[in-house]
Amino acid sequence: MAALRFLAALCALVAILALVSDATPSLSGRAPFDATSLEAHWQSISPSTLKSAQESLSKSVSPTAWNVLKWLALDRPTFVLFGLLAAILGYAGRRRRRIDIYVN
Repeated sequence: MAALRFLAALCALVAILALVSDATPSLSGRAPFDATSLEAHWQSISPSTLKSAQESLSKSVSPTAWNVLKWLALDRPTFVLFGLLAAILGYAGRRRRRIDIYVN
């Protein structure tokens, strides 16, 4: 459970960093708020892995699988996806309440 909470904290950190990098130009008055998609971040960090992931998914599963993945996840803002992932992992890794049941 501690590992899930740690992963939730890492995902929350990525979400906060992505939100701050997207919001900084609008807060300084240079441009309106524009959320960057996960695909755009992935393209800027490592374009070769994005292309290889697209090719391998298209070969192994189906060419439409990449389009579905892109529509479901890659076109969404990075801070939203990682924020949801942090919430899900945080909920899964929460401390459970212990109930003691004694039968006499």
